[in-house]
Amino acid sequence: MVDGDTVDMVCPDEGRFRARLTGYDTPESFAPRCAEEAQRAHQATARLRALVRSAVRVEARLGGVDRYNRRLVHLRLDGVDVGATLISEGLAVRYAGGRRIDWCARMG
Repeated sequence: MVDGDTVDMVCPDEGRFRARLTGYDTPESFAPRCAEEAQRAHQATARLRALVRSAVRVEARLGGVDRYNRRLVHLRLDGVDVGATLISEGLAVRYAGGRRIDWCARMG
């Protein structure tokens, strides 16, 4: 896991690549703007890691690439959208591109 919405993946026909999971956004762990964002980013990353490790079935629907050359991927674990899980637990927000939210203001 890179963070709560970016992972390194290996697919049989695609090889190894970095993927931006679609449909949601988590706080930034690379350059958080405040301590609260850093802590929430850590929680989101740990939760995604736990969800992936416990999944029996992983479904990854591959899309195009983003401006950072990451593959866009919709991820479902055991039939459940991973973004929906993180959103319902308060670790992510819905995201379809464009301007990202200010996590520090949201949590402040």
